[in-house]
Amino acid sequence: MEATKHRTQISIEDWQYQILLEVSRKTKKSLSSLIRDLLTEKFSKQTMSTKEDSIWGIIGIGAGDGSSVAREHDRFLLFL
Repeated sequence: MEATKHRTQISIEDWQYQILLEVSRKTKKSLSSLIRDLLTEKFSKQTMSTKEDSIWGIIGIGAGDGSSVAREHDRFLLFL
């Protein structure tokens, strides 16, 4: 089943339009189809691997020295 499509109007620069026309002729795709493909490519980052996503850099930043600071936090805070 095909997803619902919404009609919209956009204004683009002449050079952008010329590029789209050229690619459209070469690929035999409509301008709408090309723009949908470009939007999908730009915004569907589910394909991004975890190595590329900077959020994974936080893993391990809370690693401690093995002491019981979580269980005995009052004792550790006393000596600050």
